[in-house]
Amino acid sequence: MAKTKTDTLVLEKLAYKNRALPRHIAIIMDGNRRWAKKRGLGINSGHREGAKTLEKIIRYLGEKKLPILTIYAFSTENWKRDEKQIKGLLSIMIKFLKEKEKELIANNIVLKVIGDLDRFPNQIKNRIKNLVERTKTNKGSVLNVALNYGGRDEIIRAINKIVDKGKKIISETEFDNFLDTKDIPDPDIMIRTGGEKRLSNFLLWQLSYAELFFTNTLWPDFSIEELEDIISEFQYRRRNFGS
Repeated sequence: MAKTKTDTLVLEKLAYKNRALPRHIAIIMDGNRRWAKKRGLGINSGHREGAKTLEKIIRYLGEKKLPILTIYAFSTENWKRDEKQIKGLLSIMIKFLKEKEKELIANNIVLKVIGDLDRFPNQIKNRIKNLVERTKTNKGSVLNVALNYGGRDEIIRAINKIVDKGKKIISETEFDNFLDTKDIPDPDIMIRTGGEKRLSNFLLWQLSYAELFFTNTLWPDFSIEELEDIISEFQYRRRNFGS
């Protein structure tokens, strides 16, 4: 029997399958506010539901032993939101850190933070630094949280560090060592929920060769099943890295 076009495409897809799981997944958790508005709820309700989704994803990654998750939790641009929203976000952040501290330690998760923490209140800053310190010897998955983070800001801060060192010429590898992610491999997958199709100043240097996935699902509705579908699709993509 002659092969159909569909049969040929399936065979080609199977030939390209990369069975390795991603080492590093990065997520822009978008859609919390729209999720709340659709239900006639306050904006902070959306952020609280989003935090529950994050808990499920963290637990899943730990169970599957996927090494690194980077989440865009608070951008440099988020300070432009109204004061009530910012206070609500920070309140949820403190609550999440308090409630999840024991869980992160019990599940052997390493907490890392990228971004500039100096602008946060001392209560948040000190709790974050304490939890980073307490989990640094853990051997499990890495939860890398982007807080007061912007890709352009990170690159400018890296350049200023290079200038301070008095360097005139620098290689790409050396430049990596001045970034917030200096000890972390670049993401294999970047997922953005909520229907928007842009990077929004997230990991601009590091996402050069990541596989990009955009979903219309609002973050509070994002499921383990959808994540598994994305990982499966990733395994079938042919990654040439420009070659």
